[in-house]
Amino acid sequence: MKDVLYLIKHHYKMEIRSSQGIAGLVLFAIATVYTAFQVVGGHPDLDTWNALAWIILMFTSFNSASRPLPEDLASVRTYLHWVVTPRKLIIARTVHHSFVLIILASLLLFAMGLFLGTAELNAVSILSFLAGMILTGVALASTLTLLAAISARAGAGYGLTAILGLPLIIPIILVSTQFGSDILTGLTLAQSSENLFFLLTLATGSSVFGYVLFPYLWRS
Repeated sequence: MKDVLYLIKHHYKMEIRSSQGIAGLVLFAIATVYTAFQVVGGHPDLDTWNALAWIILMFTSFNSASRPLPEDLASVRTYLHWVVTPRKLIIARTVHHSFVLIILASLLLFAMGLFLGTAELNAVSILSFLAGMILTGVALASTLTLLAAISARAGAGYGLTAILGLPLIIPIILVSTQFGSDILTGLTLAQSSENLFFLLTLATGSSVFGYVLFPYLWRS
């Protein structure tokens, strides 16, 4: 556990040193929301608002996963082979990526409220929608972290992340959009809790899959 915490702190230090990476993701999310605002010409209907929220979050997550990390370099990976176990490394990367997407999901919802309105949601509904976005971000991070590691290890570039990731995240996006529709139509968080449970299940399954598979990838 101590090694995992150290690796997480290391990732955050690297984010601070290369702050342009996070700044680029934030700028992408805000610019995409503003572009949508210009296209729809004001506040969209509920279905459009819901679709935009999940589409922008999905593409933001892909951009986040495609960022190169220091341990993806062959020289750094050789060093890490001797100082850290692969399971600790994948846990740290998943937690770090999840935290990044949680921040981006929160900023995205704020930007959508600023430019596209809040779709007549009250405070409780906004918090419920935010909970769904956060859990979706964790599920996307759990899936894309492993795929990004596979792409880096294969030396195929991060285009492979998108090719492998798109079919795998479709269930996540389908559940997320259904959850968003439920909240926007007036259902409470408790009434749509099965969707949150499905998202949690998908996030847990992806994390377990990465925990089991990554050591074999690391060893090859």
